[in-house]
Amino acid sequence: MIVHTLASIVYLAQSSPSEGFSAIAFTNQLLNGLGIVGILLLTGLGLAITFGVMRIINLAHGEFIMLGAYTTFVLQSVFKMDLLLTIPFSFLFTALIGAIVERTIIRRLYGRPLETLLATWGLSIVIQGVVKLIFTAQLKYVRAPSYIRGNWTLFQAGDQVVQISIYRLFIIFMALLLLALTGYLLYRTALGREVRAVTQNRDMAKCLGVNTNLVDMATFAYGCGLAGIAGTVISSLKSVAPPMGQDYLVDAWMTVVTGGVDKLIGVLAGAFLIGQSNAAIAYFLNDPTARVIVLAAVIVLIRYRPEGLFTIQKRS
Repeated sequence: MIVHTLASIVYLAQSSPSEGFSAIAFTNQLLNGLGIVGILLLTGLGLAITFGVMRIINLAHGEFIMLGAYTTFVLQSVFKMDLLLTIPFSFLFTALIGAIVERTIIRRLYGRPLETLLATWGLSIVIQGVVKLIFTAQLKYVRAPSYIRGNWTLFQAGDQVVQISIYRLFIIFMALLLLALTGYLLYRTALGREVRAVTQNRDMAKCLGVNTNLVDMATFAYGCGLAGIAGTVISSLKSVAPPMGQDYLVDAWMTVVTGGVDKLIGVLAGAFLIGQSNAAIAYFLNDPTARVIVLAAVIVLIRYRPEGLFTIQKRS
């Protein structure tokens, strides 16, 4: 089916009277857009937990992504570990830092969004400063394993090729795997029921014997751990540096707000809409213009539908 579809695209490209449009190039652009979708989903998933579930405006989310990337860099440099083997360590390290932050800072600020925003903003500056003191501001590089490098050719006709990067496929696979695992934990386990109970009615959950402090700490730590995994997976795409997390923070917020903060499937939908829209517009115009248009569309969406596209009901 896919081969027939691609063959049709190649035929259209060869027979198209327009010289400015290439169906092959456009298809490759959309396949690259799938890689953007995977990155958005990875970086937005942890934020969907800390903001969507706990209602914590975490402006230090990008720094937890950065910590995950540095964890992988250290393990590769010191122990020569494969990137995939560093993923559990990145999760555990960033989850531990997240648990400490929740116990020492966030716990005292529940129900005070403005103070939480300022506190996490200050925390992001502190984390960047500490990392810069330890590793300096020099760029670091993480190696991708040889078995997930290169491109996968889907179709070839003469010198025209439709292909996708194997590493981007790996990113998409990891993003979907973490989305499924998070959905299972939230909706199919006792811990997930306690998390949702605490989110909806903290006092009632406490009366029923739920340890709300433990649930809060575990939930925030899990969200930070997901950010750490995102940092590991995307660390080999770009150089690792203290401010790298800020590049992903805005995209993560756009993904969560667009899809809707109450539903995990909204994060997937938001990532797909933003990623593919950005790729399609960038083909006809350019990357900066596409980013401006997508960001403006998200602002308009927030103006008229602040709960997001896929939120069914609001919590009080």
